[in-house]
Amino acid sequence: MFEALFRGRRLWATLAVVAGALILARLGIWQLDRLAQRRAVNAAIGARRAEPAAQLNTALAQDATQEYRRVELRGVFDSAQEIVQRNRTLDGAPGVHVLTPLRFTDAQGHQLAVLVDRGWLPQSMAGPAERAAYAAPGGQVALLGQIRRSQEDFGGPSDPPLSAERPRLDAWFHVDPQRVAQQTGYPLLPVFIEQLPAAGDPALPKRDPLTDLGEGPHLGYAIQWFAFAVILLVGYLALSYQRLRRRDAERRPAEAKL
Repeated sequence: MFEALFRGRRLWATLAVVAGALILARLGIWQLDRLAQRRAVNAAIGARRAEPAAQLNTALAQDATQEYRRVELRGVFDSAQEIVQRNRTLDGAPGVHVLTPLRFTDAQGHQLAVLVDRGWLPQSMAGPAERAAYAAPGGQVALLGQIRRSQEDFGGPSDPPLSAERPRLDAWFHVDPQRVAQQTGYPLLPVFIEQLPAAGDPALPKRDPLTDLGEGPHLGYAIQWFAFAVILLVGYLALSYQRLRRRDAERRPAEAKL
């Protein structure tokens, strides 16, 4: 009976359905590939976080494989050069992340500086005057953080260039230490540090830099695409079977009269 699906005009409909099912199945495979990539990234992040905390230095900051490595820092915050990153949310509430340069001396005696993401503030406290009450502590401080890479290649809105008319930006879309260094007056390491929560932290800025290590929606999407492929094929076969049976049933009385 189903040989009729591969003859005449029905052949083109069958080929179109098969092609559609293959495309849907390929989309499902693509989502499985995305899931495998997500799992690999999560495994790498987990392994990096499990390593003992290191002392931050230039070599570590320049190693692209060290993102999410925990580091220990001891230095002095430069609150005069503090900036914020725009459009940061926490539990659905809009706000900013506060980033303050920390100047420190590494084990080799080199004078270095790095941006430290001290946490989240609500949007109502984003301005320089409003966040003064949440300034970084003065004097020598010790902190534990994790390395994050520069965001200069991220998409989205662009930060305007600095110029004589605009020598400084307080609010940035992207944390790009090399660009921020243009206004600090001293070099910054090419990464920034997310300060990790510790006992005795103030309520604000809220330190919650935990990266989502979930697997995302990829498995669910893959199942959906495979299901759509099966529905398309099975539905086409079922509909064709009904039509062919109806056609055969209509032919029998005519043939009997002959």
